[in-house]
Amino acid sequence: MIELNRTFLGRLSEQLSELIEQQSAEVFERAGLVIPVKSSSLMGAIATLGPVSVADLVRALNRSHQLIQQKMPKLLKLGLVSRRPDPDDQRVVLIELTDKGREQLALLDSLDAEFERAYAEMEKDAGPVFDAISRAIASLKARPLIDRMVV
Repeated sequence: MIELNRTFLGRLSEQLSELIEQQSAEVFERAGLVIPVKSSSLMGAIATLGPVSVADLVRALNRSHQLIQQKMPKLLKLGLVSRRPDPDDQRVVLIELTDKGREQLALLDSLDAEFERAYAEMEKDAGPVFDAISRAIASLKARPLIDRMVV
């Protein structure tokens, strides 16, 4: 395996994200969750805001319109969400959780304490990862790499 230096911080963070996704998928499967791991926050936003338009989900999650749209077919196929026209504006489609979606989200919510405990245990080994990542994001938003480099 090639050792990465700070130039490849983005790749290192991708590896962490991929590892968390893979291991979370195992937890989801064992718990009987069919929600795709990478759609968990989207499901939570739909539950909080729903019925909600894709545009409102884009703003709430700070994600691209394309990304949100790409996740919808899978959630629809799994029976977790449904779509219907907005009664106030027929051009807008509203997304809402189905009964199955609410049941699945409740099951996911029941795992919060276990995820919190598992991550706290991991941070005993690795240090405060969550806080460090949050600080790094805030730092780069405040002052991008281009402003920190002489190129």
